[in-house]
Amino acid sequence: MDLGCAEFAVPGDTLEDKLSILESHKMWLELANDGKKQAGDILGVQSKFDTSIKSVQAYLQHELGILSANVGERKAAVRHVEETIELASAIGAQNVVVIITYGRPGIDNPRQRCIKLLRHFGELGEEYDVTISIEPLGRPRTTFLPGAFEIFQLVKEVESERVRLMIDTMHVHSNGQDPAEVIEELAPEISEIQLRDTGSRPPGQGDIDFDSVLEAIRKRFGKLLCLEYRPGSDPYADFISALEILK
Repeated sequence: MDLGCAEFAVPGDTLEDKLSILESHKMWLELANDGKKQAGDILGVQSKFDTSIKSVQAYLQHELGILSANVGERKAAVRHVEETIELASAIGAQNVVVIITYGRPGIDNPRQRCIKLLRHFGELGEEYDVTISIEPLGRPRTTFLPGAFEIFQLVKEVESERVRLMIDTMHVHSNGQDPAEVIEELAPEISEIQLRDTGSRPPGQGDIDFDSVLEAIRKRFGKLLCLEYRPGSDPYADFISALEILK
């Protein structure tokens, strides 16, 4: 199993600490682009390790919405996704994680706006050799296209090989769906699966049946697989616990 871990879930205070831990477990890193990271700095640290960075989150989308009612915020959000695509390409990552919106869209005709933007991101992905993976957020985080099947339909309308569906097991569960069943049905269309339990806890510490999730992954999925959760008071214990569940 080629497994990665989101930057904020890996124990350690620095990128060097995190890459060292992941190297010892033969894992890869999903970087969280907070808008402050520079490709040269990342490559300088990464060159000391065999750990690859395969995916980058457009992390400022937690604050900036591409469908915001505020024009300045929309422009900043789009530029952040563009910069994340450029950063991913510069450090050799193959994937960028993007969301549509938290809450409600603030503009008219949000679906048409999404299709136009995702086609633009797809063109950039083609130019920079990067896949743009759209993450459904589930209810109650969003009222707009909350489910995996809804995002998949949107992706089909975009008609770009560079724009794909990804899923997060917690978000799928929060939307009232069985993550294992969604993986079984949509596996060929999914570019990345993020593994986390309810309450944004490590796998095995919430309500999701990870036995069935992992069985579906073993049978049907062979692309990017990544731990993505919020660590508690002992990040290293959470990390090791998650690895034990996946074994």
